[in-house]
Amino acid sequence: MGVSSVDKDYINVAKVLKLGPIQKIFKVVLPSSLPLIFTGLKITLSVAWMVLIAIELLAQSPGLGSFVWEEFQNGANDSNSKIIVAMFVIGIIGFLLDRIMLTIQNMVSFNKNDGI
Repeated sequence: MGVSSVDKDYINVAKVLKLGPIQKIFKVVLPSSLPLIFTGLKITLSVAWMVLIAIELLAQSPGLGSFVWEEFQNGANDSNSKIIVAMFVIGIIGFLLDRIMLTIQNMVSFNKNDGI
C-alpha cells in the first residue's frame, strides 16, 4: 500500500532526471512510502502484543496473561486490584512499543518541512 501510494509526480520527476531503477527506489519510492510502511508495522506490532498476552493466558506460560488468569481464578479480595494493575502494565508496555516505533520512524524518515 505504501509503495502504490507514491505520488505519480515524483515518479515522473525521477524519469525526467533519468534516475536508474536503484536510485529511483532509494531516492523516490522508499522515502515516500516509509510513513505507510511504519503505520503497517505499528498495527502489526500492536496485534502481535495482544496475541502474545492471549497466548500466555491460554497456554499457562509464565507472563502477564497467565498472571491475570491466575488472579481471576484465585478470587481473593485483592485479585481485582491486581488484575487492574496488570491491565495498566499491559497498556503501558503497548504504549511504549508504539512510541519506540514512532521514534524509529522519525529517525529513518524525512520531514517534509525540512527542505523549506
